[in-house]
Amino acid sequence: MKKLLALCFIITATALSGCVYHNPFEQGNALTLSKVQSIHTGMTSAQVVGKLGSPVLKNIYADQRMSYVYTQQPTRSKTIVKKLVVQFRHDRVVNIRTEL
Repeated sequence: MKKLLALCFIITATALSGCVYHNPFEQGNALTLSKVQSIHTGMTSAQVVGKLGSPVLKNIYADQRMSYVYTQQPTRSKTIVKKLVVQFRHDRVVNIRTEL
């Protein structure tokens, strides 16, 4: 009887080990359509940081580009990547590229 109970326990534990919960994974700046649409040419870099937060990627040698990247992987789903690149000239926005 004890062997049967131990065998049932081992089978149950093995079967349940395949039912692992995976937390949703998020990284970077949350980029919503309304936030991206609030950025326009002529804004200063301080205004952009005020609206979107500090960029994930910033080239320390060429201060004329800020890259915002947001990565999200919902449980058992495909990874979602959103990108926003803001280019500056004389501390003013001159170009905005998005991949939402």
